[in-house]
Amino acid sequence: MDKAPAKRDIILDAAIRVFAEKGYSSSRTLDISKEAGVAYGSLYSYFSSKDEILLSIFRERWRILLERIDQINRTLSDPDERFLAIIDFIFRSYQRNPAMMKVLIMDVPRHKEFYTPENWKLYNAFFKALADIFREGQEKEIYNRNISPLIATYCIYGAVDTTIRQYVYNPEFNHEEFPIEQTRQQIVGMLKQGYSKREV
Repeated sequence: MDKAPAKRDIILDAAIRVFAEKGYSSSRTLDISKEAGVAYGSLYSYFSSKDEILLSIFRERWRILLERIDQINRTLSDPDERFLAIIDFIFRSYQRNPAMMKVLIMDVPRHKEFYTPENWKLYNAFFKALADIFREGQEKEIYNRNISPLIATYCIYGAVDTTIRQYVYNPEFNHEEFPIEQTRQQIVGMLKQGYSKREV
């Protein structure tokens, strides 16, 4: 069976590299077709515009994240372990493909069509999934019931997002002093001390 990547996937991967290097506004579909090694005209057989390429990157990568959360929920019962696994997945996604994380963090939210009801529903599904985990932790008397699950979720993701931005953009950030494996554990530990009812 042919396991070669489909041309559509090749174009998306090439677009991620081009957007990460040039920035979305400075990139052209011609740049993407050259990077992908496909004929310029054939690119439009898969995507109608550069806008559609960017939004497809978001939709497909975000669905992968949601599928991973579903898998974590099926295999782990402890809310703390679930949060750690989700954070670990996000950080490891950065390690595997920093260009993709750069595009998702910086280019996608700046695009006006990102805020359509369809895209926003998909985006918010991530926060709902995390809020459900936090709510379960409250029911199990693990987390403080006085804290909104949604606000807790924003705080968790905000810590992860801001930290990854340092890895991606801050030239003064010392990667060796703050290895990702320790960083994710510190984020979870810090947040637990803020919202847990028990001693950490």
